[in-house]
Parts: sequence; C-alpha cells; structure tokens
Amino acid sequence: MLRKTKRTNAYFYLLLNTITWGAFIPIVKLGFNDSNISPFRFLFYRFLLAGILMTPLIMSYYRKLNRPWQKTGKILLLESLQTTLGLSLLYLGLAQTTALETNLISTGLPVLVIIGGILFLREKQERHERLGLVLAVIGTLIITLEPLWLGQDHFRGSLIGNLLVLGYNLINAIYLLLAKVHYRQLPKLFVAGISFYLGIISFAILSYFEAKQLGTNLLQLISADLHSPLAWGVIAYAAIFGSIIGLTSYIKGQDGIEASEASLFNYLQPAIYIPLGMLLLGEQASLWQIVSLVVIILGVVTASRPKSRSKGT
Repeated sequence: MLRKTKRTNAYFYLLLNTITWGAFIPIVKLGFNDSNISPFRFLFYRFLLAGILMTPLIMSYYRKLNRPWQKTGKILLLESLQTTLGLSLLYLGLAQTTALETNLISTGLPVLVIIGGILFLREKQERHERLGLVLAVIGTLIITLEPLWLGQDHFRGSLIGNLLVLGYNLINAIYLLLAKVHYRQLPKLFVAGISFYLGIISFAILSYFEAKQLGTNLLQLISADLHSPLAWGVIAYAAIFGSIIGLTSYIKGQDGIEASEASLFNYLQPAIYIPLGMLLLGEQASLWQIVSLVVIILGVVTASRPKSRSKGT
C-alpha cells in the first residue's frame, strides 16, 4: 500500500512538471512577442524573483552542508556553463524562432546525453541505442534545417534561432554529464538555488553591456519592461512555475519511481506545448515538424530502453 501511494505521488509530481515545463516556452515567447524585453533582461528578472523566493530554503541547506564554500565553488563553475552560457543561447534562439521549433529541437536533448555518455563516460553502446541515436539525430536535423527547404520569407532569422537552440542542447548535454559525476552527493534544490544567484549576477552584467551597446540607460529599459502587466505575468510564471515548482516536482517525482519510467513523462510535453503555441501564439505545426517530432521521440525512446543483461548476471 505504501509503495502504491509513493508511485501515485510520483505520477502526480511528474504530471505537474510536464504541465509547467511544457507550457514554459510558449508563455515566454508570448512575453517576447508582446514587449520589448530582451532575453538577457528577462533572465535577470526571472532569476531575481526565483532567488528571492528560494533564499530561506537555500540558507537552510547551506547550514547543513559540510565545507559549503568548497561545494559552492564547484557548483558555480558548472552552473556558469548551463545557466549563463546555455540559457543565453536558448533565449537568444527563442527570440528569433518559434516556440514550437524551440520545443521540438529541445526534445532531442536526451540523445545528446546518451552520445556523451558513450564518448566520455565509456558507457556501453548497444544496437538499439545506435538505431535510436540515428533516428533522433535525423529528426533534430529535420526541424533545425526546416527553414532552408520551406523557403520562408525570414528563413535566415529562424535558421539562426534554431541553431542557437541546438547549441543550447549541446551545452546542456555537456553540463548534465558533468553534473552526473560532480553532483552525486549534493541536494539538487541547493544546486538550483546557487544557479539562481549566479543568474542574477551574470544576466545583470550582460543586460548592462547590452544597454550600453544600445546607447541606453539600463534603468530606463527596466522601467519600460516592468510597465507591462504581461511582462510581470510571464516573469512570475518563469520564476515560480518554470524554476521552483517545475524543478521541485521533477526531483520529487523522480525519487518515487525508476528513472527510465520517469523519463517517459518528457514525451507528454508536446501535448501541452503544441496546442498552447497554437492558442497563445497562433503557431501551426507543419508536416515537417510533426514528422520530426515523431522521429525524435521514436529515436529517444529506442535509445533510452534499458540495457540488456548479459547471461549469468
């Protein structure tokens, strides 16, 4: 009975994560479309709000850790890769391409992690993994290069945006592989909290230099951004649901069931972001996009199947 309750709770948290993260990109794109907010300033606001809300929890974890300064230094190095560099690529890409294409390309991330595990962690590659990798790479290339063969009027911007999102996938895959090795004994929420503070500092600096390049005062840009009720709503969603609730529910959900079973919830996200992108943004899924989604998910599911056990074990 206890085991059944634990599994039910895990399903609830993972479904909550699927909804919050599946809706994330279309909602953020809505904010970009209806305001002059830049990706760097948006990320600064997001991490500022999330950092403020998470401070009590982070302080609680910090007091319990042995030699916290040493652990914090390692976290800052790794999080600068994913938070500062990775998210910069993702949001710069999202500003230039559609929410649907951004989500579709991001669906192929698990395959890059599998490739990295094979190349750098010496993980064994089996036949089904090779097939899955090939399928997922083909699907990712279809959606990334789609603007080239559709002859869109603004295909260059869309293609650059897609390539930036693909760059985010590569950076994030490297980060996840390093985190797998270096974060084994660290509370995941503590790591997330440190990344929020890093995001506040790094995106404040990037926003300052961006404003300077535009010949504008940063405080004037911030004042203009925060006069938009929609911007406030999107920032609040990103900080509370995208960062805090989404991440917490993901961690709690994974703790209750097998990792392979938990990963299947990722494939439910298209059921959220496709209709939401159509409703909020008026985006329509093309035949190429549907084909790429099917190929990517088929490849990721195939490559993620449990490894076969050798006889006698």
